[in-house]
Amino acid sequence: MPQPSTASDSEAPHPTTFEVTVLPRRALWGVVGLVVLTVGSLGLAWSLPDVTLLHFLWVAQAVPVLYLLLAWWGTQGSHLNDEAP
Repeated sequence: MPQPSTASDSEAPHPTTFEVTVLPRRALWGVVGLVVLTVGSLGLAWSLPDVTLLHFLWVAQAVPVLYLLLAWWGTQGSHLNDEAP
């Protein structure tokens, strides 16, 4: 004979499940590119502290554009060719 439940259904603990999704390879490479760009830019700035024109051209002009391009590229889904057999 089954035992009656002592706790109501709303008080009973429910197992929590988490779905883990794998980061797409393109997004992973985008993040790696952002990290390499950041660390490389810091290393360049620290190794050449007196070259202010290079700092301006690289850090203020090129790096933000490269960040934008890498972030955009990493978030785009890979497109399969519909005409492929």
